[in-house]
Amino acid sequence: MHRTVILAAAFSVLLGGTALAEESCKNSGPTLSKSDIEKKLTEQGYVKIRGLELHNGCYEAKGFEKSGKRFELEIDASTGEVVTRE
Repeated sequence: MHRTVILAAAFSVLLGGTALAEESCKNSGPTLSKSDIEKKLTEQGYVKIRGLELHNGCYEAKGFEKSGKRFELEIDASTGEVVTRE
């Protein structure tokens, strides 16, 4: 019984975290193209963009900065603003 409650609580936390991540982009207008997002990122110093995918109103971008440091960003698809950075 105790183990079931713990598993249910853990599952609830995981689902809650996923829901919060999906709500981080407001998507308040038309979606910018990948080339528009790449241009904005390049202007900000993100020069080696290795992946750019759209999901739930956000672009997820992965790659390297000029310094060689890796980045992973969540970008609002309608504004091009960086919402989260890992």
